[in-house]
Amino acid sequence: MITIIAVSAAILAIPLMARLLVAAIATLLGAALVIRSRRIARHILSRGIGQPNSRSDRKLSRAERRLLKQGLKLALDQTELRSLFPQSMVRAEIWANRLVP
Repeated sequence: MITIIAVSAAILAIPLMARLLVAAIATLLGAALVIRSRRIARHILSRGIGQPNSRSDRKLSRAERRLLKQGLKLALDQTELRSLFPQSMVRAEIWANRLVP
């Protein structure tokens, strides 16, 4: 009798554990994306990319274009992950705030 109860409980718990595992992985990936996007945003702001120049608008260098491209790709990845796992991204932002102030 105990074996039947244990097996049935395990069968019922497997889908829940799979969901929890997916949510944990999504949270870890989201935290990595948030931390990386903050680092790229810091680099963009430190270089003054996108700020209007009072004298003339200069052509962006290859490194600056690469930074903007990485930032855009990262923002798209975050948007996709946020649409699939909204609660996980909220947890990821909380974790990122705790890990990197």
